[in-house]
Amino acid sequence: MSNQKVLALLQKYLDGKATFEEKALIDKWYSLLENIEDDITVGDQTTLKEKLYQQIVAELNKKEAIVVPFYKRSFFRVAASVAILLLVSIGAFLIYNNKNKHTEVAKVEKTNSLNSDVVPGGNKAILTLADGSTIILDNAANGNLTEQGNTKVIKLDDGQLAYNTLNEKPTEIVYNTISTPRGGQYQLTLADGTKVWLNAASTLRFPATFSGNERKVELTGEGYFEVAKNAAMPFKVSVNNMTVEVLGTHFNINSYSDEASIKTTLLEGAVKVTNGDAVQMLSPSNQAQLTADGEIRLNRNVDIEDVVAWKNGIFNFSGTAIENIMRQISRWYDLDVSYEGAISKETFSGVVSRNSNLSQVLKIMEQAGVKFKIEGKKIIVMY
Repeated sequence: MSNQKVLALLQKYLDGKATFEEKALIDKWYSLLENIEDDITVGDQTTLKEKLYQQIVAELNKKEAIVVPFYKRSFFRVAASVAILLLVSIGAFLIYNNKNKHTEVAKVEKTNSLNSDVVPGGNKAILTLADGSTIILDNAANGNLTEQGNTKVIKLDDGQLAYNTLNEKPTEIVYNTISTPRGGQYQLTLADGTKVWLNAASTLRFPATFSGNERKVELTGEGYFEVAKNAAMPFKVSVNNMTVEVLGTHFNINSYSDEASIKTTLLEGAVKVTNGDAVQMLSPSNQAQLTADGEIRLNRNVDIEDVVAWKNGIFNFSGTAIENIMRQISRWYDLDVSYEGAISKETFSGVVSRNSNLSQVLKIMEQAGVKFKIEGKKIIVMY
């Protein structure tokens, strides 16, 4: 099959027009893509990658438990491998040892054999206003919620929160705080147009209206920012003693207290990370890691899809230690985690929808050699 025919078939699948026989050919993508990637234009690659990725995320979010393997390949090949497994409607989870050698592939159908189950988290948050009063956003009706200074606070039809500034100048600057619990997430648009996604167990403190020569917010937990451009007012995120300064860019900050470091990952634009005298400039795909001793370390080769997977509605484990995985699961399903026996040093790779019930995620991992028990609000990891 020629390169052009391969591209035509992929486009046909993306358009939902592929026949059963044509879909069956997708299991040959691994070898075919080795040959076509260099022969298609950058524009074509970008368009097809984006369309395929968005379709993959949509399919993952529709299904209870779809898990796909992650390989150290380019994104286009990874996306194709995801499409293969979506078509055959199975789950797979990979386990790797310390040397990254593949030791087992487990294929799991949609079953629910664990005695207990926990539903996934959702859009939950509490908004604390300047006077200390609170609004439970997941229970609030859509529409105008309140006014803060010269800004209307609105809950949109899609459940997001938006701050719309009125024409008059603010008489005073008032601060609001939005907090997500474990098992919660939320999205809001600040008064300047900056979009923020908050992960579980996170808090953002921000002014209802920005004024002066900077836009400053305070974050705990994890947030993804798409900052509205305004060269006259740099946007700053304060995390403990660290400051991330930008003009207009896309980046993610993970500052959970139970993680080894505070990680700032840049997707687009440029940011400056400052902690005391330590300063680090980031370019796209760079990650600054602020360690407990105040040092800022630079990682130049970050897996961006892994970092922002939570925002896209999936867990993405790429050579991830079990303790790291369980911290993510703990926050999203609002459970505590304990361990019986020595904690394994093996690492796992896989992708699973955050819309899956907990039993689906754990069942898949059990096929890779780890055992679990759910007791009330606790997960017990056993070896």
